[in-house]
Parts: sequence; structure tokens; C-alpha cells
Amino acid sequence: MTQLSEEEQLRELISLFYRAAGMPGWNGNINNKVVDIFTRMLIEAQGYLKNNSWVFRPDPSLPPIQDLLYQVDRMVIEKMAKMNQESSCLEFILEKWDEKLEEAAKQ
Repeated sequence: MTQLSEEEQLRELISLFYRAAGMPGWNGNINNKVVDIFTRMLIEAQGYLKNNSWVFRPDPSLPPIQDLLYQVDRMVIEKMAKMNQESSCLEFILEKWDEKLEEAAKQ
């Protein structure tokens, strides 16, 4: 079994976030700007969690992509999707951030 690179792992997490909101996945390029924007999206999304059993706190001692992969996994995004049946909060976040994420991936 081939191990995914950090970029591939993060791309899959972003894609999962999109799918959890009922949208097609995401397959953009990963760079520092994308990491920054996805971090902002996660921080905003956690504000909508009904219980704060998960809190994302960026760790400045780790490279940003490693920090995201360490703190965020499939279960976290699935929990965000189950906050309400329509995943309206994730849809709202994607409406706000999708264009910025796409532009960042082009840089």
C-alpha cells in the first residue's frame, strides 16, 4: 500500500469537507495559501459545532500542513457534517471561502 504525501492527505481532507457539505470534492493544488485558507475555514466551522468536543488550535511550532493533518481527520469533518442534517453551516462556509480557496490553489 502506498502512503499518501502530506499534500495528497490534505487535498483529501479538503475534498471531504466539500463532500460533507453536499458538493463535489476538491482537487486543487496544495500550497501555503491553501493551507492558510483551509485553516480559517476549519476555525470558522468549529464555531458552529453544537458541542465543543473538538477545538482546532493552530500550533505555530509545527509546519502548517503537518499541524492540520495532526489535528484534523476524517472523523472531525464527518462530525461537522452531522451538526445538522442539511450541513448548512458547511455550505455557508464554502459559499464564503470557495472562490478564495480556488484562487489560492492557482498561485
